[in-house]
Amino acid sequence: MSPVILYSVHTLLAVMLAVGTLVPRRWRRSILLLAATLGCLGGIALALAAGDETVWRSTTLDQPRGAIAGAAVACAWLLAGALGDDRTLGPAALVGLASSAILLATQGDWIVPALTLWLASSVALVALVSQGGPRVGALLAIGVSDLALVGAFSLHALDERVWTLPGSLSGLPLALAAASFAVRSGALPRVGIWETLDSRAAPALPLLLGGPLALLGMPLAGAGPWSSLIALAVALGLGGAALAGTELRLSVFGAWPVWLSFGLIVAAPAVLLPAGLAALLAVSAVCLWPATHSLARASRGLLLGFLPLTAGWIAIAGTAVYAFDRAGASGQSVAWTLLAGVLPLTVAVGVALAARIARQTGPNSSEVSATWAARALFVAGLCLGLLPSSSLGLARDALGDVDRTLALNVAAAALALVAGAIAYKRVSTEAEGVGDQVWASDGTLLYSEDRADTAVMVGVFALTALGSLAAVIYLAVEGLSYGFLPPSNL
Repeated sequence: MSPVILYSVHTLLAVMLAVGTLVPRRWRRSILLLAATLGCLGGIALALAAGDETVWRSTTLDQPRGAIAGAAVACAWLLAGALGDDRTLGPAALVGLASSAILLATQGDWIVPALTLWLASSVALVALVSQGGPRVGALLAIGVSDLALVGAFSLHALDERVWTLPGSLSGLPLALAAASFAVRSGALPRVGIWETLDSRAAPALPLLLGGPLALLGMPLAGAGPWSSLIALAVALGLGGAALAGTELRLSVFGAWPVWLSFGLIVAAPAVLLPAGLAALLAVSAVCLWPATHSLARASRGLLLGFLPLTAGWIAIAGTAVYAFDRAGASGQSVAWTLLAGVLPLTVAVGVALAARIARQTGPNSSEVSATWAARALFVAGLCLGLLPSSSLGLARDALGDVDRTLALNVAAAALALVAGAIAYKRVSTEAEGVGDQVWASDGTLLYSEDRADTAVMVGVFALTALGSLAAVIYLAVEGLSYGFLPPSNL
């Protein structure tokens, strides 16, 4: 399929949804489901097409950027269809516009066009997260993240006189890129983009995570074992907080896979694709949580726990083998040894989180479409976990000995089935109203619209947006004066 179709189909769907707002209300839900289905298929098609190095204009369909961006778009459309109704065609249209802009930005080869399209996607996302009222925290997260991203890429381009997207970063650009990733992707629980949870803007969350994963995953990958240890320590802290609380706070559960995947990626660049896909599926499952309530618990648990046989388990296993191989080497052997020791703790926390999710009880008021969407995410994670390692960008021996890996997966899956059966039997045999009920809430901090500081914070967002735009314009002028094509780019 031509890349131009894979990029532009989402804009065409946005136009269709915009026109759909003018038709009688009884047809709007069907139009939304049709557009969401086509958009989801378009994202999957782009993810599958990535890797053949197809070039169109200044974009290249390569792995892992194409696969991660396509999966993010597919998840966003899935949420738009599962959580939407006849009143959400407008927000769904914004999903389409943001999807096309993110795809073009993340698949681009040149810095200035990529940053310009990235800011265009932010405009659509800002409009999306503002549906139903301004969410100042989410707006500030997008603005600050964009400013940090533009600063990182601009410093790299001006210092190196290279106008292509960076494959690696160091120093201040690396720190700015990491900060941009953390603020925009949802790594900060209870604040920022998590204000969109359980609202019409929930489909923005996969795009806000998938965009940074596709654009910054490669420059941040391989930052070193110490950076990985810090990220994994934060992930373990969030997992402990989620287990210790009496109530399931969804923003904490959502930040856990972001930090875990980030820690795996910066340690082992080869696991970027499985780790990124696992994080997208887990965050999408969190977005569906308020609409599924007590159903689809096993699906959520397996995805959020990074358990076998899902894509998250592939990322953990690949990182463990990578760390073990380097633990005895000279140089940073201490860091790699510590990392190899921390990874089993992440598996244990994942199992505990999955068990707690499986015990969630409450009234069965789940929505049918959201429940099926959660199950579809689980099937996708399982299929990714069963794929050959080469399909996920890993070498044949990246997961160690094939027979031992298979035996470990089978044993873990068997234990998971036994634990699930025990948990199900325990819940089903408890008398109604007697058993402990584990409730879930979004657990986010919202800003009141009538507070005086709201206008000030919106003004800060506007200033950051103008700063990002000014930096991109300056970078374009500087590039034109230099010729944009120095010998290092030829």
